[in-house]
Amino acid sequence: MAVAALAEPQTVKISSKRQITIPSQWYKAMEFGDYALCTWTENGLLLQPLDVETSDITVNLLRNLIALGYEGEDLVDQYEALTQKSLSLEERMEAAERAVKNAQVKPIGDLQSAMRQKHGL
Repeated sequence: MAVAALAEPQTVKISSKRQITIPSQWYKAMEFGDYALCTWTENGLLLQPLDVETSDITVNLLRNLIALGYEGEDLVDQYEALTQKSLSLEERMEAAERAVKNAQVKPIGDLQSAMRQKHGL
């Protein structure tokens, strides 16, 4: 599947934590939020905006897969895999928000100390 470049390629640095910064004009033009869907393709990595707040997330995933050229059983397989990952992410975010709200999360220093003690560091 051929991919057309919509803008001049730009070099981005990968941090020691494997993070990249999306060029600001691209971030705004693509309307990225807090999350991105990253897909490994034969041409490299494909980043797409992902809105985990929306109840229509599965519809967006389906549209993206169709746009990538999936059809038939390949489409079904990819859709099932991505839907499972996306819903899992949404569930984990909700659980984390509940934990913070209910004060079930300890300060990072306390967690680090507990891990050091647990592992004898």
